[in-house]
Amino acid sequence: MFGSSLPLPAPTGLPRALYVPIGCAMGGVVLALSLSSLTDGFAARVLLFYVGTALAYALMPYVRRGDIPLVAAWVVLLAELAPCVAGELISPVKVTADVLGVLMATGPIYVARLRQVQQGDVRPGGRRATEAGR
Repeated sequence: MFGSSLPLPAPTGLPRALYVPIGCAMGGVVLALSLSSLTDGFAARVLLFYVGTALAYALMPYVRRGDIPLVAAWVVLLAELAPCVAGELISPVKVTADVLGVLMATGPIYVARLRQVQQGDVRPGGRRATEAGR
């Protein structure tokens, strides 16, 4: 009973070849929605960026955990700078909502990794290298 392991489900998510096109499409959709009047409210913008970031983590499980918030930061930047072309000022409320949505989706992943490190789950350097390359 104690020596048996539980069967794990097969990895889910998109094939890695689709990560870039799907990621670009998701970023474009989030950007388009953030520029529309549907997301003028604070809660709507928080929810939009939370769902976009969480969906990226769910669909692309093999992307490094830091890459998704980095791309999300670029989408936030584009969402705030695009209205400047039309002469509008950057809204601190919208920036705060966008960043808060990304942080709400990203925070638990970093907290989970912090817990793993505190429990001693650290691997030696070069863990991404192949066995043949060592």
